[in-house]
Amino acid sequence: METKWHLVENELAQVEQQLLQIVTRGGPEMQEVGSYVLNGKGKRIRPALFLTTVYTSGKDLYGYVDVATALELIHTASLLHDDVIDQASCRRGRDTVHVQWNNKIAVLTGDYFLSQALKILVNYGLWDLLGITVAVVENMADGELQQTFAKISLPDLEKQYYCWIGKKSASFFAGCCQAGSVLRGDNQEQQTRWFEFGFSVGMAFQLIDDMLDYTGNGETTGKPLYSDLKNRVFTLPLIRTIVNEGKKEMILKIMQAEEIAEKDLQKAADLVCSGEGLSYTGQKAAEYIERALAILDKITGIEKEKRESLRSWAEEMLERSRW
Repeated sequence: METKWHLVENELAQVEQQLLQIVTRGGPEMQEVGSYVLNGKGKRIRPALFLTTVYTSGKDLYGYVDVATALELIHTASLLHDDVIDQASCRRGRDTVHVQWNNKIAVLTGDYFLSQALKILVNYGLWDLLGITVAVVENMADGELQQTFAKISLPDLEKQYYCWIGKKSASFFAGCCQAGSVLRGDNQEQQTRWFEFGFSVGMAFQLIDDMLDYTGNGETTGKPLYSDLKNRVFTLPLIRTIVNEGKKEMILKIMQAEEIAEKDLQKAADLVCSGEGLSYTGQKAAEYIERALAILDKITGIEKEKRESLRSWAEEMLERSRW
C-alpha cells in the first residue's frame, strides 16, 4: 500500500539515518537525550514536503537529503522548546524531555539540534535556504510570543489568531515549499506560488491540530486532551465559543484562575464542544485546503502523478487524527 509520501520514502529513510548520525556525533549525554527524542518517531512532514517539492521537477534528490534533515532538526528543536514553554508532560505518547530530565536539558538539546541544522546549511553554502530557514525560526518565535501575550479582550481576536498560527506554524510549511522551489530552479513567480501552497496547507494543518485538542484521542494524538485549554492558549474553537456563544464571562473566570481545576477544565471543554466552534474551525481548514489546491493547479512543471500525490495528501489532511 502506498504511503502519503511514497514518492520520497527512500529519502525519508535517509533522513532518519542522518538524524541518528548527528546525535551519535555528540557526547554521551547528547546520545542519550537525542536518541530518546528521535525514538519518539515524528511524521517528518516538513522534510517530506520539501523533498516532494523538489522531486516534482524530476530532479534527482541526491544531495538534498541534508537539507531535509536540517529542516527536521529545526522542527524538533522548536518542539523541545515549546514543551518547556507550555510545560507539556507528554508528546507522541511519551514523557517530554523536560519531564524525563529537566527544563535545562530540554532547552540545550533543542539548541544543539538547531545548531546542527544551521551547520548543514552553512557547510553547503546554501545562502538562499539559510535566509528562508532563519525567517521561519523568526516567525515561529514571534507568533508564539504574540499568542502568549494574547488577552481575551483583544479586538479582532480571530484575526489575531490567524496571524499567530500563520507565523508559528504555516510559515514553516511555506518555507519548506519555498526552499524546494528554489532548488527546483523556479522563477520568483513560481516560488511565490509554492510558498502560498505551503502556507495554506500549514494553516489547515494547525486548524485541524487545534480541533484535535478537543476531539482527538490521547492515544493517537500523543498528548492529553484539552492541553491548549489547560495552558490558556486561545485557539479558534475557543475563540468562536467566546465570541459567538456568549460564554465569555464563564470561560474567562475559568481561565483566569490561578490553577484550573479538572472539573472546570472539563466544563470549559464541554462549552466548546457543544457549540459551533469546532465545526467552524473545520470549515476554515477546508477553505484553506481548497485555496491550496487552487494554487497547486497554477504551479507549472509538475508531472501528473506527482501533482496528484500532493493533492491527495492535502485532501487527506482534513481527515487526519494525528499526523
